[in-house]
Amino acid sequence: MSIRRAFLVSLLALGLLTSNSARAQLEFPQPKGWVNDFAGVINAKVKKRLTAVCVELDRKTNAQISVVTIDSTEGTPVGDYTHLLFNKWGIGHKEDNRGILVLLSIKDHTYYIAVGRGFEALFPNDKVAGIGAEMVPDLRDRRYAKALLHTVHEIASIIASERRVTINSAGPGSVH
Repeated sequence: MSIRRAFLVSLLALGLLTSNSARAQLEFPQPKGWVNDFAGVINAKVKKRLTAVCVELDRKTNAQISVVTIDSTEGTPVGDYTHLLFNKWGIGHKEDNRGILVLLSIKDHTYYIAVGRGFEALFPNDKVAGIGAEMVPDLRDRRYAKALLHTVHEIASIIASERRVTINSAGPGSVH
């Protein structure tokens, strides 16, 4: 019985090591600002609006939102990919870890919203799931910019309300 248990533990450890080494081999693109459209699905006007919200939010609330679009996670589970990218880029200030990464993987037809530890109380899993679910109709219709604008505005509004500030850049507007 103990030999079988030792064998299973060894297999589990090998699986964890393989998984960790595979993750370590992931190469992430370098960030080029608050909005990183590596998949090329956001037009310049929307990128400018998203960036304005992110900059104003950071300035007024010490919170960071980063937006990333990629073609594919290349087989890495989207949650793992997003959390690894979040940590690699260091989203959120070190002193309070109030950062959020919104990632769209276009060819994988998936998204993920990673929340820093400083936001776990303000953005519990069910709230994040609800915010993500609101993107789905626009994502299905390939209206990626509209989905991201809505999501970033919603997240920014929640953070601004918590800090009792107004984010002027987060106003409603149409996306074309």
